[in-house]
Amino acid sequence: MRLTTTVLSLGLEEWRNAVCEVLIQNEKNSILGVNNCWDLCALSQAVTVDIAVLHYSFALHGLRYAAEYIRRRWPDAVILVIGEQAEQLDDPLYDDKASSAISLDELAQMIETLVAAKRRIRRSVRSGLVDARGQAKEAGGTTTICSA
Repeated sequence: MRLTTTVLSLGLEEWRNAVCEVLIQNEKNSILGVNNCWDLCALSQAVTVDIAVLHYSFALHGLRYAAEYIRRRWPDAVILVIGEQAEQLDDPLYDDKASSAISLDELAQMIETLVAAKRRIRRSVRSGLVDARGQAKEAGGTTTICSA
């Protein structure tokens, strides 16, 4: 199990640097940053992301594309939109939103809370799958866990 949280920050470099200063205090964080969709798509295939933070300085015309790309490439990542741009997206394209007036300390706390909640859900799902497989073996059959 990875002990670090990888934060992907999309938006202006100045904002990203400020976020980095707040988040880097916690040694469990690593921060990646991109300014545009081109940079987002150019990230190495080895990169994993726990949470993507789309700042309101990220170009509005690229917001939907970035959110869709993140959903496909890192389906377990949390997407947090800062600012009123969230109104431009369908609900499935982001997990939470915050006002553009959010302080950096509030943002850091929100990131930690969202990632912790997502990890609890994943553990719960894995535990349920293990229990289902165990019950199937006890019953002497096989279980197919998928639906059409």
